[in-house]
Amino acid sequence: MIKRLIDMTAALLGLVVLAPLFIIIGLLIKLESRGPVFFKQVRIGKGFRQFTLYKFRTMVKEFSGPKVGQVYGDNQHLTRIGGLLRKYRLNELPQLINVLKGDMSLVGPCPEVPYYVEKFKEDYEEVLKVRPGLTDLASLKYIDEQAILKKAWRQEEEYTNHLRPEKIRLSQLYLEHASLFFDLAVIVQTILQLLGLRSVILKVSDRDNDNQDEVAFLEDSPVLHFLWKYRRPLIIGLDLVLVILANYFAFWLRFDGVIPPDAFSLFIETLPWLLLIRGVAFMVFRLNEGLWRYISIWDLKNIFGGVLSGTIAFYGLVVWGLQISSYPRSIFIVDSILLVGFLVGIRLAVRIFEKRKVFKKTKRVLIIGAGDAGEKIVREMQTNSTVSYRPIGFIDDDLSKIGKRIHGVKVLGARQELSRIISMYQPEEVLVALPGTNPANFRAIITSLEPFNVPIKTLPNLRDILDGKVSISQIRDVAIEDLL
Repeated sequence: MIKRLIDMTAALLGLVVLAPLFIIIGLLIKLESRGPVFFKQVRIGKGFRQFTLYKFRTMVKEFSGPKVGQVYGDNQHLTRIGGLLRKYRLNELPQLINVLKGDMSLVGPCPEVPYYVEKFKEDYEEVLKVRPGLTDLASLKYIDEQAILKKAWRQEEEYTNHLRPEKIRLSQLYLEHASLFFDLAVIVQTILQLLGLRSVILKVSDRDNDNQDEVAFLEDSPVLHFLWKYRRPLIIGLDLVLVILANYFAFWLRFDGVIPPDAFSLFIETLPWLLLIRGVAFMVFRLNEGLWRYISIWDLKNIFGGVLSGTIAFYGLVVWGLQISSYPRSIFIVDSILLVGFLVGIRLAVRIFEKRKVFKKTKRVLIIGAGDAGEKIVREMQTNSTVSYRPIGFIDDDLSKIGKRIHGVKVLGARQELSRIISMYQPEEVLVALPGTNPANFRAIITSLEPFNVPIKTLPNLRDILDGKVSISQIRDVAIEDLL
């Protein structure tokens, strides 16, 4: 229901915003060749229901396309405007009408023509349990499908025996991971591809193995290579832009959104001095040398130190050097707070982007022990993209920890409440994160878990974990030695 509401809202908004573009594209299509603006074709939707799919016409009217309605390897009948529309997938924008009508969704399996659905009906039974979509994993992987088919010796055979089965597999993979967050990631990745920004933010693991799926096939674009090559001067420039923004917004907040002319003149007059002082302070504290993807407490300390020292130096220049008595004292404080927020925020945003989520099938794990070992394991589960565990909660007998959270994971209760917690949260595995506990205590835990028929894992000894000698990869089954 929520997804359908989002689809309707986005489709309606998109049609309204893109209405001028629709008119321009329609005029260009009509001016270049005779025929209708829209291309209509029957596709199969949710529950094997037929619907009419809308696209902008990209081929001459006289060419109706292959009978199967899917394989277009020959571009000799493609119009000039049609080639441009296909390159950026603008020809698919009218499918927003299908989304609004309820035939399609923004994200979902690619809608297929009746020919293939009837021929391979069993393959589509699971896929067609949901609405087809404008984009999905198959659309991402085969965004250049026409070019692939054009190179094939036998296009129909290539599509039937290779592309179509792979599309089915990717559609099933989408169904396995489907969620609102996953849909958003697919949409963002699609936009990046269409813009030529070949950054991968979406990686998905296959259901049958632990390897990342070939959805993550993109490489960095020349734009990103340029940004990396000249990253230091660009970082300096960006930091100085943030200095200007912080100072301007400090004035804006000080005067309740309406900066008087004399105050604005003061802003312009002192800005070059502020940029010079901030630039020197940032160089002294080496703010332009760190790799943002590894931002740490060291970087945060340098940011605070650079901003504070720059503010003190600027205050001294304004009050004693330039002797500007009318400069509002509150500007110094507000400007510093805003600048720290901007500098930290943009660096954290880059780190979050670098730690992009790899979507894969995970096991729901309940962790017994909310101590140092449990904390370290949960942290690695959340930051290591190859880990197949998802922590759902802690069990700990320390009453002061119950209800608290460690890295966002809640301590659900004590061991006495194990039965209720397992019944409510239904973990797929239980991890005993109590390295070094005595065998009697360990046996008591194992005995309490026996009625639930859930796999039990444990860790090596605590000293090795804290020394960094072992990690989550060494989680193992309970051995007889643990009980003796």
